[in-house]
Amino acid sequence: MSDPTATPRHPANLILSLLPTEELDRFRRHLQPVDLVQGQVLYEAGVPFSEVYFLDQGMISVVSIMENGASIEVGTIGNEGLAGLSVILGVDAVPYRHIVQVAGRARKLSTTMLTSEFWHDRHLRRLINLYHAAFNTQVMQGMACNGLHSIEQRCCRWLLNTQDRVGCVELNITHDFLAQMLGVRRASVTEVLRPLQDEGMIRAKRGKVLILDPKRLADASCECYRIIRREYQRLLG
Repeated sequence: MSDPTATPRHPANLILSLLPTEELDRFRRHLQPVDLVQGQVLYEAGVPFSEVYFLDQGMISVVSIMENGASIEVGTIGNEGLAGLSVILGVDAVPYRHIVQVAGRARKLSTTMLTSEFWHDRHLRRLINLYHAAFNTQVMQGMACNGLHSIEQRCCRWLLNTQDRVGCVELNITHDFLAQMLGVRRASVTEVLRPLQDEGMIRAKRGKVLILDPKRLADASCECYRIIRREYQRLLG
């Protein structure tokens, strides 16, 4: 996971890049490159899926949708991981929508092939298990953050978490989408972003947020960002 002040990293999936060459070669031909378009729904809540996605670039939001249509983001996936992780537990559907939040690229693999390789390849199994543990920390700490911290702190954490997932300081995110991910009104997002921009931490313009001072943004965030970031570093490097 990248340092808040680091330069953008090379767009390649971390799990696949850490596999020994001979083990990756065994199922490389089954990996299908795909483009990810912003707003694209990869998995609908409760609908069985038959493919997983190893992200090389971009970000996927895992979103909980309420019966009244309200929604909130419960997790994010970048090029450190994969979408469809539950298949290793024998689960081919989850009650959460997976939507492309930041456009990019991925390599698609059938769930059957992943399951077979997971039990055959101990290196792949270890890496996916480590990612699973890191992702669980992100989700659980996010729950604590949503209940205990202010919108301002949550917004700062979200921007920094997104930078870590994408590996870039320029985020292609609208105010409407950010409000949906935080589970707040659009006006609340505008009120939060304005002082961050006035103090030189970010620059917000139509459809984009540029992080100018990640260190100060981290100071304005809560401890949840540091906990999540530290766990990704500890488990995945």
